[in-house]
Amino acid sequence: MKRCIIITAYLEKPIRQSLRLHEDDFIICADGGYDLAKKEGIIPHIVIGDFDSGKEPEGVPENVIHVPVEKDDTDTLLCLKYGIQRGFQVCGIVGGIGGRLDHTIANLQALSYGCDLGKYVVLLNGDNIVTLLNPGKMQFSKREGYKLSLFSYTEYCKNVTIKGVKYPLTNALLDHSFPIGISNEILADKAELSFDKGKLLVMLSKDKEENHLFNQFL
Repeated sequence: MKRCIIITAYLEKPIRQSLRLHEDDFIICADGGYDLAKKEGIIPHIVIGDFDSGKEPEGVPENVIHVPVEKDDTDTLLCLKYGIQRGFQVCGIVGGIGGRLDHTIANLQALSYGCDLGKYVVLLNGDNIVTLLNPGKMQFSKREGYKLSLFSYTEYCKNVTIKGVKYPLTNALLDHSFPIGISNEILADKAELSFDKGKLLVMLSKDKEENHLFNQFL
């Protein structure tokens, strides 16, 4: 399945240390993310932003969408909306974690926006991969050195069951004010997760000294 890859203006590591790009990826740069892409020789299909964090790129005008500084949507959310309008079901947002806390939270809400539309959207920076899931069943492959954490993004997530991990849960109730799902470990080749109500925030995180390329997002 073709992916939409959004490169944000904040990324501590090189883009190619955060994920392995595919030839058929549709690449969007959010504002100053164009500067990061240019340093690595990555040519985006479109650049969107108010350019308060980077210079407006030179080139063909139709490849740049200039938006006002004073607006309701963040540059990253505008990029996500553009990708969804183009028909992409899978979107990866590269960076946007670990800088200003308000920007990180805004990017988590961008995940929520995509989740509400039934899209699979992930936020990744080489050390973390974050997504929001609607009820259902899913699997996560084991990755050495990574911790798996589950948080209820809504008030409750009900009947949360996870197998193949150090701390399994069976029909558990997760709420948004108690982090019981943090820092689990995947022991089997794949962890199996299911829940039937709410919206679940899922994170794979590791310490910064290690590195891994996210080819398949989860």
